[in-house]
Amino acid sequence: MTELALQENGLSLSDISAELGAASTSTGPSIPNLAMNYDGENGPMGAFYLKTGQDQAYATEGVKFRAFSNHIQYQHWGDDNTLVNKSLLIKNGREEARDQLGTVNCGMPEYDDLIQLDKKQREKYDGIDKFRVVRGLVSYIGKTADGREITIENQPCVLSVKRKNYGPFWHDVIKKLPQGMNLWDFESILSKDTQTNVHGKKYYIMHFAPQFGSPIEMDQITYDSLSHVTSLITSENRKIEEAYKNAWLQNSKDEQSDRIVDTLDSDVA
Repeated sequence: MTELALQENGLSLSDISAELGAASTSTGPSIPNLAMNYDGENGPMGAFYLKTGQDQAYATEGVKFRAFSNHIQYQHWGDDNTLVNKSLLIKNGREEARDQLGTVNCGMPEYDDLIQLDKKQREKYDGIDKFRVVRGLVSYIGKTADGREITIENQPCVLSVKRKNYGPFWHDVIKKLPQGMNLWDFESILSKDTQTNVHGKKYYIMHFAPQFGSPIEMDQITYDSLSHVTSLITSENRKIEEAYKNAWLQNSKDEQSDRIVDTLDSDVA
């Protein structure tokens, strides 16, 4: 591997690896999301595509994904599909997922506590989920809704998945990652498993076939991309941390004011 020119942030490859949660262990233009098609209007159901909003190309096979990072993030989405709150991007469940509204995990209880609640009590947490957020590059040949063939090559993207799709990346890739190898040292071939829920509706589970035996050499373009992704994650977490501190202080002031009012009401009574 040739010697790499460090970026202005001065991060070494090992620094980047640790920051991205990408090493094996025992604010720029919007980056599109990599997703699976659920409407069937513009492409095959379950096909992979980039949410670009225009010239979206769909592919059912031959999709290659090169991951650069691996994080966990709690997100709260409202009924109108607007983001209400989100937590820090954390590398594992031992880290505290502080969020923008001054709470942790967007207010969601731990799983063991959540399943003890009845249906009505759980409704309070509708729209809050734990996501696996993976940034990387995707390559494939797909077709648009009007039949045009488009080649996607090393397109930066974000894979943000929850519930049934939260676990496969861990089980298929992270758990099997050879010692000394990083996520960006190889590509994974994507596939899907079609399942049906109790209501008869189909849903899809994404799977990854990591190509450990076909390593990709580190080059300057890859290093620069990793450095950029690291900066994006650091910047996002810095903003969320600042919002958390401001909201936490405000929440503390509000609680203190409420206690004072309660005390005064008690004295009057």
